[in-house]
Amino acid sequence: MSFIAGIFIAVSALALSVWHLNQEASSFVDFVGFATVFGGTVAVAVITIPWQHRRLVFQSLRGLFISNQQNGSSIVADCVAFLSDLRSGTPVVVEKSAGLAGETMRDGAEFIALGFSKDRIHEILEERIHQSYERQESVANAFRSLAKYPPAFGLAGTVLGLVTLMKSVATGADAKQTGALMAIALMATFYGLLVANMVVNPAGEHMLKTARIEKKKAEVALHSVLLHLEGVSMLEAQEILNSYVSAANRVNVMSGPLGSESAAAA
Repeated sequence: MSFIAGIFIAVSALALSVWHLNQEASSFVDFVGFATVFGGTVAVAVITIPWQHRRLVFQSLRGLFISNQQNGSSIVADCVAFLSDLRSGTPVVVEKSAGLAGETMRDGAEFIALGFSKDRIHEILEERIHQSYERQESVANAFRSLAKYPPAFGLAGTVLGLVTLMKSVATGADAKQTGALMAIALMATFYGLLVANMVVNPAGEHMLKTARIEKKKAEVALHSVLLHLEGVSMLEAQEILNSYVSAANRVNVMSGPLGSESAAAA
């Protein structure tokens, strides 16, 4: 939701600026500039985005608007519940929405049931986390790299506008017409800057941030699998996993998030 909130703030600021300048919104509409920037950016996206990971590309785009990310206490609580299920022999059920961390727990439970050694399980799960992160990172970096193209296409649109302007001047356009054509020509550059710095680059940065968070949570899940294999007690495992999160997000096996008992007493 942070991406949507950021876009909303930026659009609101632009609308306020237009209002302050006492300009009509229609003054900032230029089909040629829009077509040049939008068409060029989409064309480069088709060429540069790693479509071999197209499912991940669409998931990353969806994640800009619909976030399924857990907070720190949720992933620790899930890992503690996962360990409890393993200890009790209960079938491990992890929601698909748990992402890479959930996948790590499911795979870990499967490898344990198959009798893989601790070192082999560690090696396999660590490599899967690494490879998954690299795929997510490649998608995020593709969008970040894409951000350098809209301003160039905006400049191309402005050049087209200037060509029209020069032809009009050559045929006797007056100062009023010349100024209007110049303003229209500059809109393409404006569109390019907006698309690059308000949409494409922030989207790439958001995807990269999400990938890093997912990797961190998967590492917590991996640690929970190893704790089971090491045979540590539930209480000890809980406190070790709590080390990954801030004090406010730590959990307690008996009462959920730490501090809930004191809050209830208050």
